[in-house]
Amino acid sequence: MEGTKPRTVSSLGMFDLLKGIGMLAIVFAHTAELYPLGTNDVTPFAFALFAYREALMAAFFIASGYGFRKRSIHKCIKQQLKTLLKPYLYTALATTVLHAFIHHAAFGSWDAAISESAKVLGGFLLGLPHTATYFGQQFFSCGPMWYLVALMLAWVLLDVLLEIFPERYITPAVVGVTLLGWGVTLVWEAPFCIAQGMVSLPYLYIGYLAKKRRLFETPLSGRAKAGLIASALGVVAGVLLTQSTDCVSLGEWTMGPLSILLDGAVGYGIIRLFLKWQRRVDGPISHAIEWVGRRSLFIFCIHTVELTAIPWYLMAAKYADHPVQGMLLQFVFSLVSIFAVTELLMRRKELGRKLRGGKPADKPRQRSKTRRYAAKH
Repeated sequence: MEGTKPRTVSSLGMFDLLKGIGMLAIVFAHTAELYPLGTNDVTPFAFALFAYREALMAAFFIASGYGFRKRSIHKCIKQQLKTLLKPYLYTALATTVLHAFIHHAAFGSWDAAISESAKVLGGFLLGLPHTATYFGQQFFSCGPMWYLVALMLAWVLLDVLLEIFPERYITPAVVGVTLLGWGVTLVWEAPFCIAQGMVSLPYLYIGYLAKKRRLFETPLSGRAKAGLIASALGVVAGVLLTQSTDCVSLGEWTMGPLSILLDGAVGYGIIRLFLKWQRRVDGPISHAIEWVGRRSLFIFCIHTVELTAIPWYLMAAKYADHPVQGMLLQFVFSLVSIFAVTELLMRRKELGRKLRGGKPADKPRQRSKTRRYAAKH
């Protein structure tokens, strides 16, 4: 069947496999963060996941940049408000309300529930990539939603640069904005993911250039392959030397601007590997992962709700003596709940019609050959 063929470069859904595995990895990483593991428990997979976590985020930005199209600044802002701000606000509302009810159910105090939930709502309204204090008041982070805020800002920034600078000055301008964003993380707890959006700009630009110059459709030269391998080794070296990993949301890079560059290069390499793999695999597992990828925005928003509103730390405390077991159980619970709610949202119109006792709209009947002949003549 045509619908089951592997996606090709420049086709609709070409990044579904990447987004699907990326979403699964993000949910797993956020789960694993609650369960401190000893050095003997760290598998090569877990090490690779945390070492290349930000490279994977860079790959997400690059994939988004691949769909970038230059337009007027007004139209660009309007597009971002429509496609990203709406789900962001819906997620903020759902997270705040669910957080209040669950906090009350867990601790039995509406005053505490409302107070803590106000910090959640404030974090969303300020677009905080991590928990911070403003005006003497603590606000919680907006969770994974920082990615959408940073993406909105980076998208608008790229459109502005393409609008005001000649083409030969775009690359220096992108580098300058990136360095300025990195500098902001050193001196200021900037709200609205200002720094994260500025630092993510080069990844979006890489995706834009990849589409414009058809980079994903042309084979890599030996020099380019060597550069990507060196970048991957450089990321590992930075993790081993500093005993820490990069974190865009926290504004932390183990080797400063060099880490930003390396993450972008590795992210580009990750996309090329996935596109090559996607053209070769065709089976139920790959289709299931692509199913996840096609619903990545829904899954991302729902994951934010369950991660922030549900006090998973209580489960982590319960399984403190068996962290691997607790981590796997939470991972399964999270995925089941995320996928169930995703399906409900995807079928909300159909379910609404059934609840109202209505029937799906009938397809317009085609006229018979005789009536079509009569109409023509």
